[in-house]
Amino acid sequence: MKPLLLLLSLATTAFAELTLSESELMKQLGPGTPEPILLWPGKPPQFMENAAPEVIKDNQTIQSVSVPTITPYLPPKENRNGMAIVVCAGGGYGGHAWKTHVVYAAQIFNPMGVAVIGLKYRTRPPHLLPNEGIQALTLLDAKRAMRFVRHRAAEWGIDPEKIGVAGYSAGANLAMNLAANFDLGDPAATDPIDRLNSRPAFAVGLGTWHWRKPENPFVFKANSPPVYLVHATTDKPIEIATNIIADLKKLGVPARLDLFEEGGHGVGNLIPTRVQHNFPGAQWPKLLVEWLDSLGRQP
Repeated sequence: MKPLLLLLSLATTAFAELTLSESELMKQLGPGTPEPILLWPGKPPQFMENAAPEVIKDNQTIQSVSVPTITPYLPPKENRNGMAIVVCAGGGYGGHAWKTHVVYAAQIFNPMGVAVIGLKYRTRPPHLLPNEGIQALTLLDAKRAMRFVRHRAAEWGIDPEKIGVAGYSAGANLAMNLAANFDLGDPAATDPIDRLNSRPAFAVGLGTWHWRKPENPFVFKANSPPVYLVHATTDKPIEIATNIIADLKKLGVPARLDLFEEGGHGVGNLIPTRVQHNFPGAQWPKLLVEWLDSLGRQP
């Protein structure tokens, strides 16, 4: 099946309703799929006018994103433990492997009482930006997502101090970027969401990637959140993960790296058959929660 090219309607350009592509994604994913929520009530900062249409492939991969959203996958009310994870899907900053990274994560974390908030951040194309430019643009989306979830925390049964971020590949790049460059909010902002801080309680990188460079490109701070990385020994260069951990430990920031021999760049993918067969890399949700518990970050 060819990718479905879905044009933004006049209504969606005015941010009055979901794009046609998001409606198509919900249809493909089936009944019970939660509805996306626009990150900003109007045009997001650095909005791209007349952008190319969003694309939904038949494997539920999203491309050509110019309108960022979040989608809350919430556990049953009686099962919520207050923890939430904003999940940034991977795709080389050119798309989002939504089903593989967001939906499958929700299928594992929701029964554990943990909310999963899928972040649909902007991509290139349609944004024709250098590497530093797409990192800066998507950091705006990630910061806003953290603030937005804090703003809705009471409604969604979430503890605002237990909202973390996790990402796969380029999404891990974004998660680490947020862990290094969060801010405490603007108390003078007219939008109450912008007054809230964007610091994640923890950050998870799965197959962390920076255009195949081994160096740690992130300048972390002593108050950066705890960082948990999952990486495969065959996912080169492995040094990006080991360097991130070493730099965090120099700052006294709790950091952990779990290395696995199988899985390659998709080591942390929670594909159902992997979960059913106890694939080592698919054990990271349990390992993450246990580690956070050991740090005193979880009830």
